Amino acid sequence: MTAEIHLSDPDATSGVTSDATPGASNDVSAVDRIRRTFDELTATEQEAARFILGHLTDVLVCNSAELAELSGVSQPTMSRLYRKLGYANAGEFRRDVRRFHQPGSPELASVGEDDEAGGLVASHMDRELTAVRRTFSRLDETSIRQAAKAIVDARRVCVIGLRNGYPIALHLREQLIQLRADVRVLPQPGQSIAEEIVDYGPADVAIVIGVRRRPATFPALVAALADARVPMIVIGDATVRSSLPASAPPITVLEADLSSHVLSSYTAAFALAALLVDAVSDCLPAEESAARISAINRLFDDMGELESSPRRRQ
Repeated sequence: MTAEIHLSDPDATSGVTSDATPGASNDVSAVDRIRRTFDELTATEQEAARFILGHLTDVLVCNSAELAELSGVSQPTMSRLYRKLGYANAGEFRRDVRRFHQPGSPELASVGEDDEAGGLVASHMDRELTAVRRTFSRLDETSIRQAAKAIVDARRVCVIGLRNGYPIALHLREQLIQLRADVRVLPQPGQSIAEEIVDYGPADVAIVIGVRRRPATFPALVAALADARVPMIVIGDATVRSSLPASAPPITVLEADLSSHVLSSYTAAFALAALLVDAVSDCLPAEESAARISAINRLFDDMGELESSPRRRQ
C-alpha cells in the first residue's frame, strides 16, 4: 500500500496581497459573486461554479488542477472562472472562500438547477450518481487489491469511525466479520480509544473512516497509529489528506466525493466500503469464505436470531 498525500498548494503566489477583488467590497463573498454572475458564465463555467458551491471544502484543500478534474472541466476554464469572478488567481479565490467557509461545514445548494422541472427525486439521484462516478474514477485497482490483501493477511483488523464516520465503520465491520475473524469497530459507545489501539502494531491493519466533519482528535489518532507502525486504509473526503502524518507506514487513501445539497451525503463513502469488502472476498479462497458464511448462517438458524421469511398469504 502506498501513501498518496497532497499537502502542497501550487496555486498560492507570493505576489497576491488582497483577499478580494480590487475596488470591490470585502463583504461580497465568493459565493455571492458566483450567484450574481452565474447567468453571464458559459455552460462549462456554470458547471464548475455549481461544483464549487456544493464543494466549498474541496476548494480549500485542492489545488486548481485537482479542482478542475473534480468538477469535470479544463484548467483554462477554471482559470477563466476565477477571473470572471474578479480574482487574479486560484490562491486569491481560495483565500476569499476561507473567509466565509469553515472546512467541513454544510455545503450550499447550487444555482441554476431546476428542481421543480427535474423533480426532487431526480435531482437527488443525479447528485448521488455523480458523486459515486467521481469517486470511482479516481480509484486505482492495484491499490484496492493491495489493501484487500493486507486486510486478509492481517493478524487483527480494527475499523475506526468517529462522529459521522461511525455508521460507515460499523457497517464495514459487520460486512468484514462475515469474511474473517478478529475485526473490531472502534471506539465502543461512550468509551475512549487509547486503550483499544495500544496493542495494535505492524502485523495488524486499521481502517480509518475520515469523512468530514471530523473531531479535533482525528490527527492525533492517526498519528498514534502511525507511530505504532500500523498499516492504515483511510476512507475519507478530500479534506482528510491534511490530517494524515507526512511520514508514516503505508497508507492507502480512498477518497470519497461527498454529494452535497444542504448537508453532506455519504453514499460514495458507503460505496467504497462495499468495494473494499468485495475486494477482500475476491482475495479469499472461495471455499474458505463460503464455509465461514455457512457456519454463521447455521448459528443464526440455531439461535433464532433473525426473523424467518414471511409466508405469502393465500
